[in-house]
Amino acid sequence: MPSPSLASLSDYIDQLLEAICVVDANGRFLYLSSGCERIFGYKSAEMIGRPMIELVHPQDRERTLLAASEIMAGDQKIDFENRYIRRDGQIAYIQWSARWSEDQKVRVAVARDITKHKQLLEQLQHIAFYDPLTQLPNRALFEDRLQQSLARARREQGMLALCFVDLDKFKEVNDQLGHAAGDLCLKKVAELLLFSVRETDTVARLGGDEFVIVMDAVTDQAAVLSALQSLQTKLRQPFLFEQHPLQLSASIGIAFFPQHGQDQSSLLAAADRAMYRAKHAGGNQLWCATELLDSAGKNFG
Repeated sequence: MPSPSLASLSDYIDQLLEAICVVDANGRFLYLSSGCERIFGYKSAEMIGRPMIELVHPQDRERTLLAASEIMAGDQKIDFENRYIRRDGQIAYIQWSARWSEDQKVRVAVARDITKHKQLLEQLQHIAFYDPLTQLPNRALFEDRLQQSLARARREQGMLALCFVDLDKFKEVNDQLGHAAGDLCLKKVAELLLFSVRETDTVARLGGDEFVIVMDAVTDQAAVLSALQSLQTKLRQPFLFEQHPLQLSASIGIAFFPQHGQDQSSLLAAADRAMYRAKHAGGNQLWCATELLDSAGKNFG
């Protein structure tokens, strides 16, 4: 049986779902199958001679160049992932397998577009770790971030604050005006909490009308307490729901690491006790935990 010509072989290659490209020792494209046009949005003729690294997402260029160097040194790469900028400006997630041909002095790579897979994975992760109503981190993500914050605070011998925020008489809003009003309240509170903290802090919804804040790298407890008092003032500002005036308030409990708890469970318990002290004292108060086992606190409301 006669061997296929290069032209017919190229036709077969163009039918593959994967893209095949050849890059010279200087990182410039020498050959691209039609699959590359589907992935990158450029015609092959537009890419020949162009440096491959120009298409790579800026944040991925350093490790991509490192991988290219390792391939040229004889290390075959399988399932290497990076991002590229398409002609239309969209980001494409690519999975590569590549090797170096010493005889030809070229890198030969097979690429698969995994953008849809990555997007689906991100959606599933968002569903798993974020509250669908407020879009805040949920309990699972909060616990993971708190654990990371505690590890960082121990390593740096720093301090962090953990705040429990529980809305007062929230059930009355649901009972009197319905769940649509309650949902609006929860969204309003989420926005206020986010605007009241730093970008490095974590605001999460634990469920129902319970929220939590993790403040990293705290240096001044008084400043934290002052910020929370300001938050309470903002929460009390009335707003309208279908011409019905609504006014919220919250009971807040706060505990500091390492003063009120040395680990996650003890710090959570201290902040929770402080919040219930504020709630049982009439609500609309801020209580700070103390080191006393009887859960006494100091009222800052």
